[in-house]
Amino acid sequence: MIKQHLRQAWTMMKQHKFFTGVYLIGTAVSITLAMTLFIIFYIKLGNIYPEENRDRMVVISDIYHEKEENGGHFSGNTSASLNMIEQIKGDAKHIDNLAYCLRRSLHTHTEVNVDGKYFGKYETPAFINSGFWKVFNYRFLSGRAFTEKEEHENVVVLSRSYAMKLFADTAIVGRTISLKNTPYRIMGVIEDAPLFMTETNGDLFLPIGCSIVEKYKEGYMDGVHTIYMTAPTAAERNTLKKEIEDIVNRMAQNLPETEKCEVSVWEHWRLGLMYREDGNFFDAISRYLYILLAFLFIPALNLSGAISSRMNSRMTEVGVRKAYGATDKQIIMQVLWENLLLTFIGAIMGLIMSYVVVYTCSSWIITFFDPYIVTEPTAKDINTDMLMNPTVLLSTLLLTLMLNVASALVPTVIALKKDIVQSLYQRR
Repeated sequence: MIKQHLRQAWTMMKQHKFFTGVYLIGTAVSITLAMTLFIIFYIKLGNIYPEENRDRMVVISDIYHEKEENGGHFSGNTSASLNMIEQIKGDAKHIDNLAYCLRRSLHTHTEVNVDGKYFGKYETPAFINSGFWKVFNYRFLSGRAFTEKEEHENVVVLSRSYAMKLFADTAIVGRTISLKNTPYRIMGVIEDAPLFMTETNGDLFLPIGCSIVEKYKEGYMDGVHTIYMTAPTAAERNTLKKEIEDIVNRMAQNLPETEKCEVSVWEHWRLGLMYREDGNFFDAISRYLYILLAFLFIPALNLSGAISSRMNSRMTEVGVRKAYGATDKQIIMQVLWENLLLTFIGAIMGLIMSYVVVYTCSSWIITFFDPYIVTEPTAKDINTDMLMNPTVLLSTLLLTLMLNVASALVPTVIALKKDIVQSLYQRR
């Protein structure tokens, strides 16, 4: 029976080429737009190298600080202090690992020299603690990460691309580079992180003890560090978040009356969905939902209209089939199998088109959803794991299939409500 339905569906496709073309293009465009959006969602929220622990991560990146001093009122956004980090280390019971780094906006230009050869100023070296290598799962091509005991030594970890630029090789452990005339021993070389990962992408990773933190005045709670914490499991992330909120609230109670700190504690996925100036999470979510509705439901409505028009032209055929004993169920199944075959072909076209769009337009697609990405990503930052993720593929295909089936089922059921005589005389 299925083979017969598919054979009839193929015949109908060849007989109605214009409708077939419109349907395939509509489905392909719908799949392309939805798949592109879902890929961006996965890039922002999924467990992707080196941020493979996003599902159990809690972040403190922004603190709103107000204080009155010397008769003046001061306010602004800062980050966490070393004191807050020590409080969390001592009091939190559900932390698996804790990483902190100097806020990127405070990084300074670093002059790079190798064997007396000047390689210019590198603008964003990352100053991190040893826990950074445990929270984020970097792949070491050679060497190793620096340890807690080495956090105040002049050592450095390079990215693969920067190692190739400086040495044309990645087997360079033990060699030396000079940063502002200070020698640093190379501990290891890591695989590059995608450019759109603004907090984990970098070419030079230095111990936090080599940073310029001491030049900045830190308060009781506010300072210059971003904190990343992981719970032992994804199920315990919310417990960790609540625990961290309790800790920072207790710290806030010890502030003088002239000072106030509001600490934002985020699950990583919430932070990934929001522009950082957004204060309302639901406003951020609604933005993406509106886009998704436009990408999926508008094409589905257009397809429903096209199928409705086609059913009107097939009323004579429906009337004849009903006169010879065909049931409504058999007619509906025939229409649905035609729809499924068209949807399958359109889905293949749409998947191919979505990969082409993501590869060729990655620089503006990703930055469109995150204006804080300074360095534009390239096609090499989009790997096969991001494109061929089973969850992304199945979610897109199932949602599109449901909408396409509904767009075919509704006009078909409406058409079948007409009686046989009306159907037979429809075209007379």
